[in-house]
Amino acid sequence: MFNQTLLSRIQSPSPYLWQKIATALCFFCLGFGTAAWAPLIPYAQQRLLLNHADFGLLLLCAGIGSMLAMPLAGRLANALGCRAVLAVILSALMFILPALAYSPNHIMMAVSLFLFGASAGALGVTVNMQAAQIERKLGKSLMSGFHGVCSLGGLAGVLGMTMLMGFGLAPLSGAIIVSGILLLIALIAVPFSLGAESKTVTDEALSPEQPVKKAAPTLAILGIGLICFVAFLSEGAAMDWSGIYLSTEFSLPAAQTGLAYSFFAGLMVLGRFSGHLIVNQLGEKNTILLSALLATTGLLTVVFAPVWQVVLVGYAILGLGSANIVPLMFSRAGRQKTLASHVALSYVSVFAYTGSLIGPALVGFGSEMIGLSLVFSVIAIGLLGITILNHLTAEPREVHQGGDAVAPLQNETPA
Repeated sequence: MFNQTLLSRIQSPSPYLWQKIATALCFFCLGFGTAAWAPLIPYAQQRLLLNHADFGLLLLCAGIGSMLAMPLAGRLANALGCRAVLAVILSALMFILPALAYSPNHIMMAVSLFLFGASAGALGVTVNMQAAQIERKLGKSLMSGFHGVCSLGGLAGVLGMTMLMGFGLAPLSGAIIVSGILLLIALIAVPFSLGAESKTVTDEALSPEQPVKKAAPTLAILGIGLICFVAFLSEGAAMDWSGIYLSTEFSLPAAQTGLAYSFFAGLMVLGRFSGHLIVNQLGEKNTILLSALLATTGLLTVVFAPVWQVVLVGYAILGLGSANIVPLMFSRAGRQKTLASHVALSYVSVFAYTGSLIGPALVGFGSEMIGLSLVFSVIAIGLLGITILNHLTAEPREVHQGGDAVAPLQNETPA
């Protein structure tokens, strides 16, 4: 009897099972591919003989590429389906990572960073749109889990690249290995991603209230986007500047500077995979409130750390606090009824990934004027400001009941 039941489940998988697996794998690629760049940053800065401001200017190229690509990716994914867009983006990312590791001059690095930012931003928009569509169709809270897989990919990327560098492998060789892994994952994930037959415009038919056809972002969407900007700014600062911070402030060798982001990503993975349990206990609004306070504490710990080991603890706390802010904001944007889901998520993604990609450039400019420690203090103040924006953007049910506004979980029915 048990064997028959098990066989039945295998032969009749739950609806959207393979789409969920494909989405999770794409999130893994997003984290894996972008975080693999973090351990290469100190090498790139030393190879090109750049100070913080000049290197920040180069990082700005990634932000510009991201800003240009994200709105376009949202429109293409809505028109053509996510599958085609994901295939193009993942293919491009495989060639861009080795280019980042090899770039011997400023111009080639600037072009590589522009394409890297465009690919990362477009991938983030597309995979979040696919995740929101699956989440809405199933009536299940899945975003924290998906973003947890992204963080897991980030942890694998930074630890893997750090380990390869520690073994004495050249940056270019490490980047080629990462690209090969991305290729294998993409070959599995892309065929099962949502195609043109499941365009995100169908979200309107699934919603009990049809979204109003507006193009301009509402104040609530701007507030959600600003929260994501600050959260991704802190994450981008952790990825792009934590290694340089350890190198310049505590004279740690370049081969060990990836430890800071490793601690950050490790606790972020833990926080995101436990996010659903946390939200069920505290409610969405309270989870974001406590997360912002925890993230602020972590970044201030980094600033006032007397030794580099305490810096690692601070980044771990920052990662834990930052874990569930962005996933819950994407879910909140996907649930609102003023804008179509794909439009709202495109706006929020522009804010979010701009914070991740342009933010590090701003950190570079600021660090030349006031130092990295003071720049991190300013970001900590921004994280504290999330507590106010969280209240202003919360849905009415969250404000009055203090509970989770995500649609009630439903059991999946057999196909």
